Amino acid sequence: MMLLKTIDGLFVGTRYGAWGLGVLGIVGSIILVLANFTNGLASMMLFVAALSLSLGVTLVLMPKWFIKGDLLQNKRFIFGGVAITIAAVVAGVIYFINGGFPPINLLFV
Repeated sequence: MMLLKTIDGLFVGTRYGAWGLGVLGIVGSIILVLANFTNGLASMMLFVAALSLSLGVTLVLMPKWFIKGDLLQNKRFIFGGVAITIAAVVAGVIYFINGGFPPINLLFV
């Protein structure tokens, strides 16, 4: 029984960690959209897709104690799934239009 409680605790910790990375991804994506303004629309849209992915992950993994209101509680999985789908579609369209991903400016590397 102690093993099952430990495994459950690890899953909860992993969920909160992934949620925290999603929140950091929102901030980082906004900064990188602005940093890639000079590289063109394709580079900017790639980070808009990253922003949409971060929003989706944040919505899906958001803790229940953080949610205020019934609308977000009931529809957050739908909104998160739509945001992740939009991110995949935008990234796929950019990949196929450019014949690969465009050059990007990563400030943090």
